[in-house]
Amino acid sequence: MSTNASLTTEQQHEAAARILQGRRTGQVMDGLPAHCKPGTLDDALAIRDLVFEGLNDAPAGWFVGCSNPAIQRQLGLPEPYCARLGASTVHPSPAGLPARRFPSITLEVEFAFTLGHGLPPRDAPYSKDEVGAAIALVHPAIEVVTSHFADWTHQSIYNIIADNGTDGALVFGAGKPLADTGPLSDVHTTVSVNDVIGAKGSGADVLGDPLNVMVWLANRCREDGIGLEAGKIHNTGSTTAMVLAKPGDTCRAVFEGLGDVEITFEPG
Repeated sequence: MSTNASLTTEQQHEAAARILQGRRTGQVMDGLPAHCKPGTLDDALAIRDLVFEGLNDAPAGWFVGCSNPAIQRQLGLPEPYCARLGASTVHPSPAGLPARRFPSITLEVEFAFTLGHGLPPRDAPYSKDEVGAAIALVHPAIEVVTSHFADWTHQSIYNIIADNGTDGALVFGAGKPLADTGPLSDVHTTVSVNDVIGAKGSGADVLGDPLNVMVWLANRCREDGIGLEAGKIHNTGSTTAMVLAKPGDTCRAVFEGLGDVEITFEPG
């Protein structure tokens, strides 16, 4: 266990077990008990890994959170964080998702990337050119953010990360080769709920360029001895403010010049 962790291995396992119990039963927790609440990033990441392992889902890729510098400053994080996507949570657009799957429904409009070849662990950092050359397709995507903690936007950031980064689902549209897109920082994005625009943004809102986020992810996983695999999909943080949805809503995100993505949250 890292020397920066404040919890014992047993306490990390207890925290993960409590989160998994909430996920299995659909119960929303007020928080974690003080004796197993993560107080450092290392604790949160350790619990995150235990939670994903306990979900028994095949890894489909990674998603990145807090890739907006203003949010990083607000939450006291020095950099973004990442968590695994499970294969059961990744869907092509248009998607109809049972609303009951999600204790809450929050939308984030994100660029997603499918890798054509892997970026394995190595000593030297990956450059932006190397990461760009590894990308097969760029996709418009919506991440469904949901949490198993009550009032999650006011929870400790370490609780959010421990809950596998509040993963809900990723819905992605048809992709284009990176060479056919132009600068992603210039791509404007819009999200609407039932045809009412909820937020606007652009690729420049995530570390200046979604490719910068992919470089961060590639090097984070490289440093962790994991690497990124060919064929997996990765999303890179919200280009807009978060937008709320509810059962019965149809939500659509438009990426100027790239495409669109749509979700309907089926009631019942």
